[in-house]
Amino acid sequence: MCQNRFYGPLKKPFLTLSSVASAAPWFGRRWEHHHASIAAVGSLLACILYWLGTKRFAPDVVPGWVEFTGTMTSLWSVWITQRRNVLALPLGIVSVILMGWFFRDIGLVGQQWLHWGYYLPVQFWAWSQWTRGGENQTELLVTRLSNPARLLAFIGGAIATMVLGWLLDAGWDDALYTYWDASIVAASVVAMLLLSKKKVESWWLWILPVNVSAIWLYFTTGAYMFAALYALFLVMAFVGLARWIQAAEIRTT
Repeated sequence: MCQNRFYGPLKKPFLTLSSVASAAPWFGRRWEHHHASIAAVGSLLACILYWLGTKRFAPDVVPGWVEFTGTMTSLWSVWITQRRNVLALPLGIVSVILMGWFFRDIGLVGQQWLHWGYYLPVQFWAWSQWTRGGENQTELLVTRLSNPARLLAFIGGAIATMVLGWLLDAGWDDALYTYWDASIVAASVVAMLLLSKKKVESWWLWILPVNVSAIWLYFTTGAYMFAALYALFLVMAFVGLARWIQAAEIRTT
């Protein structure tokens, strides 16, 4: 097995997939540990710089410890997801607990239950899929959706937006921007499901109906650190899309 600087481990071209395929370690390989360590430092420094900047220039929006740690672990997880680093999944479990807590505090009920009711259990499922979701319980390959599957994902997201928006309107008097919030929730549900199966199309959903929309929603509700975080997520999503397209073309994990 050889390793590419940007895409992680690649299969040697003269070997068949069946001859080299195996389950991935639950807590990653050496290159994944190294990559995660670098991303941890970068994520922490980015959040510290933001915290110092708000403390100096915008003391009214200095993030608390839940927002800070939730932002840091989320940035860390997404950073290493670009390279399909399996450690992104256990890190994601920590981040969704913290982010759901923060969203509860600021009144975004849809985002709260997206994180606690969906992201949390799906992170565990995705962890098993990435490590053992391939043929004969081997590591999962990056693939694309068929055209009918893409249409089904779009229709499912649209229906989910309408249903969730109605439920938020009916069930929570203090919920804000219900259908806007619901559209992000619905797109995130579909995107995470596709990410769990290593589908390239997941990144298109993260880019437009999730990240771009969420940046404006969080800015509107005063969650400025999360708005900044999702701006970084947007950049990372473009990088992730390019890397996953490459991975799908060469049929690697």
